[in-house]
Amino acid sequence: MTQAQNDRLPLGLQAHSVLPDNRSTLERALELALAQQLYGLDNPFPHLLAAEKTSTEHLPYLAAERQLTVWDENDEVHIKQNLVSQAWEVKRLGGTRGGLKKALASLDFDSDITPWYRLQTDSARPYFLDIVAWEKGNKALDVSKLHKLQSYIQDNKSERDEISLSLMFGVETQLGLAAAAAPATNVVATESMATMWPMPHLAAKLMLGGGAIPPTNMTYVSAQAVT
Repeated sequence: MTQAQNDRLPLGLQAHSVLPDNRSTLERALELALAQQLYGLDNPFPHLLAAEKTSTEHLPYLAAERQLTVWDENDEVHIKQNLVSQAWEVKRLGGTRGGLKKALASLDFDSDITPWYRLQTDSARPYFLDIVAWEKGNKALDVSKLHKLQSYIQDNKSERDEISLSLMFGVETQLGLAAAAAPATNVVATESMATMWPMPHLAAKLMLGGGAIPPTNMTYVSAQAVT
């Protein structure tokens, strides 16, 4: 193996070996040669771990790797991508309001989470959270999505937290009112005689005039005065 080929290997493989300390030079050379051949292959799945770019057939395997408990093959593709791409972040923020908000957003829900010390009701007590959620696009409530939502919240909330979940959906409608009025039109038939007026007589005069500009003489005079 040439030095140029060896430089393409990761620094970790160049400096360290998986072989024991009593390895021979030939064994180390074989290890480096096989590693070079392996790293020389093109990656068949360059976007395998990127949920937004990988093939939809790979999403269930990524969901199993990231231990998603609310996976449903009937969900829309963008929801599956959201769940997979946000799975580690949701687990990292588990037990916090930020983690719950991301968990709800993964299932395509916007939310408003209010902690107990901001509530002005009798139900306000330590470790109580009031969650109001609504699906993006003002869609009608689906019972299957409600069960997934509750399950995902239970997986990611703190053990001591009590959750009050309220779901809403919006309704949009438009009402248009237009009116037009036409002015009244009266039509009356009438008859009358029309005569042409006589043509007028035209008289014209022609006049010619002329003039001449009187000549003007200009003479330059030079004078000198002595005092």
